[in-house]
Parts: sequence; structure tokens; C-alpha cells
Amino acid sequence: MTVQVYVGLGANIDPERCLQAGVSALQLAFAQLQLSPVYQTQAVGIHGPDFLNMVVGFETRLSLSALRSWIKQVETQHGRERSLPQPSSHRLDMDVLLYGSLVSSTENVPRNDVLQQAYVLQPLADLAPSLLYPGSQQTIGELWQASDLLSASVPFSLDFNV
Repeated sequence: MTVQVYVGLGANIDPERCLQAGVSALQLAFAQLQLSPVYQTQAVGIHGPDFLNMVVGFETRLSLSALRSWIKQVETQHGRERSLPQPSSHRLDMDVLLYGSLVSSTENVPRNDVLQQAYVLQPLADLAPSLLYPGSQQTIGELWQASDLLSASVPFSLDFNV
């Protein structure tokens, strides 16, 4: 059985290369990807260069834990340093935002920052506006429109060979 998954990608150290590498790894593993626009966003909670952020949707047969293990390997392959105090500037960061209709606070799914950060909700709403938010009767698009999140994000043109 496959599950529809949405993963957030972000980076502020060599961000263009990192996002391209993340999308390439996802494409090799999961084939048909849906890509949101890329947004450039000021670093939140740290002093550092702007981030590039996006959301990728795809179907998988992997369990949530197997998917997270795979993601951690991809992040490490592309220079992600986990020993730095958080929050910090970083290379490729990939987070499972939604895993089907699963709602689990212990698994942090849906991921807490989906409804708290414009750099997560905005690209998710661009990608899947009519998707019902798990555990809710509202769509992602409705949640974005109703949010009071300030979007300091600027669309950023980045080509992917998908």
C-alpha cells in the first residue's frame, strides 16, 4: 500500500545545490514527484544567510520510520552537520510534514511547524491547496488563506530536472 507524503526541503548553506541534490535523491527513490515553488526566506531565529525552502510530494511504500532513516542518510550525504547547536545555518534539511492522514503527536505528524511557519505552509498550499489537513475539515489552501502568518518569502527561480 502506498502513502502520500509531503516533505519540506530547506537549506541556507549552498542552498541551490542542496535543494537540487535533495530533489534528485527523492526522484531516484520515489519517481513521480510534485514540486512546490521555491521560496527565499530570511533566517528565523538565527543570524545567517537566507534560506531556500520548498515542499515535495510523492507516494511511498516506506514506513514513517524507514522514510525518516532514508532522509537522514540523504541529508548526511549532502553535508548536513547534526553536531551544531540548533537552530543553525545548515545544508540540506528534509522534514516529513505529512504522512498520509496520520495524526500522531509522538511522531510529530503532521509536523508542528506546518501551521506555524509561512515558509512551510505557503509552499505546501501552492502544491496541495485542496488536500484536507489531517485531523481537520479544512484544506491546506484554506488554512493558508486564514492564517495570520507573515510571508516574508520571495519566489526564487530554480530549475530541477524532473
